[in-house]
Amino acid sequence: MSPRRLLVLLALALAVTGGAIWLSSPRSARRDAAEGAPVLAGLAAQLDAVTALRLVGAGNQTLVTLTRGDGRWIVAEVGYPADTARVRRLLVALGELAVVEPKTEDPARYATLAVEDVADPKAQSLRLEIGGLPAPLALIVGHASASRGAFVRRPGERQALEARPALDVARTPRDWLARTIVDVAPARVQSVEVERSDSPPWRALKATRDAAHFDVPGLPKGRELTSAGAADPAGNALGNLEFDEVRRALPAAGRPRPQRAVVRCFDGLVVTLEGRADGEARWLTLAASVDPELAARFPPPAPPATPATPATPASATAPATATTPTPPGADAARAEADRLNATVQGWEYRVASYRFDAIFRKRDELLRH
Repeated sequence: MSPRRLLVLLALALAVTGGAIWLSSPRSARRDAAEGAPVLAGLAAQLDAVTALRLVGAGNQTLVTLTRGDGRWIVAEVGYPADTARVRRLLVALGELAVVEPKTEDPARYATLAVEDVADPKAQSLRLEIGGLPAPLALIVGHASASRGAFVRRPGERQALEARPALDVARTPRDWLARTIVDVAPARVQSVEVERSDSPPWRALKATRDAAHFDVPGLPKGRELTSAGAADPAGNALGNLEFDEVRRALPAAGRPRPQRAVVRCFDGLVVTLEGRADGEARWLTLAASVDPELAARFPPPAPPATPATPATPASATAPATATTPTPPGADAARAEADRLNATVQGWEYRVASYRFDAIFRKRDELLRH
């Protein structure tokens, strides 16, 4: 190869390399500048001001509306409390959302990432609108990314982004509901009374807080429990009780005769459950109250003793004031009953058949045959 030809080839190689560097430098600079930048600038400092979240799908159809008031979140489509922890996780994730790298600016490629405008009736994307802030925010959320994040795009901007962390944006109202109705630990339960229209009523109880098993008084002559702990599952009646569906309760006059279970706790909390069958479905209504006398009979264990403080002369000579003390634990039980009633009043819950059957067991199921 002649020296002249070699010089020409070298010049061409340098030109190609220089052109590539020139073309890539702006893109690389933009990528470096964007990496780690917040997607929704300023949101992290304003999370407590957010009062509404709206999820909008294809064809600008509202899928889920979450609103905050009186200290709790509500799923507006149902009118029932939302899972506050789930809502909070989403808000925190949005506040922390940071750019991994820029993606396409070509609208023709948005569908690949599912960040197209939701006005498109075939859009796979989701528009998340955040309300309650001085300046409302919105974000188009697309597919999950391989980096445990999501593809997103700010409305009105061409640039799509890959960002982290991942966003939990369930698309149905049901997925946002607070599914746990009540959760009472078995150790709190003092007694359970069960009434059925097709079986004799029965009662299981513990005489003391530390009793090993529930007793079942009043058994028929000659009958006995299948085991010493046969009635112990009664104590699990209110343990992490979740629903599959919730709806407004029918008027009492329109309900069939219910089965009934009354759960009483050592601290005075009383929860009454009424259940009925509707075809294959099993439905519950609940109500809570407080029994101060029960709480007084079973005071909680005394806390560890602390060294006594010597009385001052004034306190030593002050006359005693006559008061009627509130039984230990009753105040907490009353507050718990109020919270439960605020949620369950006027609602009816469809629960799994196995949970329903465990709550309203027949007496014969406890006895030897």
